[in-house]
Amino acid sequence: MGKITMAKAKEYVRLGAVVLGVYIGFKYLSPLAAPFLFAFAFVSVLHPALEKVQKRYHVKKGFLAAGILLLLCITAGVGIWSLGVFLFQKLGELFSQIDLFEEKFYLFVGNCCDGMEKKFGMDGRWVEKFVLERVNIFIENFQVQVVPKIMNESVSYVKNIAGVIGFLAIMIIAVVLLAKDYCEIMEKLHDREEVKCIFEIGKKIFRHIGTFIRAQFMILFIISILCSVTLFLAGIEGGAAVGLFTGFMDMLPFIGTGMVLMPLAFWQILNGYYTKAVICVILYVVCAVTREFLEPKLIGEKMGIFPVAILFSVYAGVKLFGVFGIVKGPLALITIYEIVRHGKEQVKYEKDGGIL
Repeated sequence: MGKITMAKAKEYVRLGAVVLGVYIGFKYLSPLAAPFLFAFAFVSVLHPALEKVQKRYHVKKGFLAAGILLLLCITAGVGIWSLGVFLFQKLGELFSQIDLFEEKFYLFVGNCCDGMEKKFGMDGRWVEKFVLERVNIFIENFQVQVVPKIMNESVSYVKNIAGVIGFLAIMIIAVVLLAKDYCEIMEKLHDREEVKCIFEIGKKIFRHIGTFIRAQFMILFIISILCSVTLFLAGIEGGAAVGLFTGFMDMLPFIGTGMVLMPLAFWQILNGYYTKAVICVILYVVCAVTREFLEPKLIGEKMGIFPVAILFSVYAGVKLFGVFGIVKGPLALITIYEIVRHGKEQVKYEKDGGIL
């Protein structure tokens, strides 16, 4: 019994050490190593194709890899810019109709309060006054606290953009240098036993990441099409575009399709389109059920990690690492999972005295 307890204690100590090491790595070392790790992963994936192209067209691998990466960055930048322009246009349209929205909202609240007074005998005017006072207080607090804070953070936004540009510049340079000496670097690394272990764990981690990304894009595609078709057939203005944006929002944790569909349903109610509002609510439920059904099939079963653990890792990641914890959290969980599993396999191998 003592041996079992000691073995378990050692296992917990190893797990704690792994968790602490991964936390320190993701918290303090990842910002320094990230551009080089991304560059190494990028070159590793493309290297076979780069070799073929270089032999056939005599183009240097470094410049070819950098060109591909630059093209991908430009494509992603154009996509993000287009999405930003679309959002600003929609926000502009929304702010231009704010007076109309306010008028319809007051009318809606007044009608509801009159209905409550007729049906339940309540003082409708008092209820209306109370609701509108709460709404006005909320708007004032938003204007006093949130808006100035957003404006004050504009400098940090510029710094973040500059940081992203610097990150991409370092990554492109690293890609050029790594592609040039990739074969020589890999030969030297493979001669070291500890590096083989790291590569083995790294390959499994990248496999999990690939599975996770493919699953998320597949879910995003399905929900985007579902929302676009449904909102378009429901006759909602700009339904196809709103549906695509809704599918994208579903990919973000803690936001989801409800961030778009519920306000859209409320807007339909204010305009008197109750059937469209019901369709938006039903669509929200269908999207949530679709994600809950697809995630275990596409992620949990293939990765061996429960989707609820992925959700927890996202939440913990945001708390520990900030906004980038959305990515760092699941990545840290996968890293811990693979290191612990590899450690158990090594212990079993040593006990069995087998040959790998």
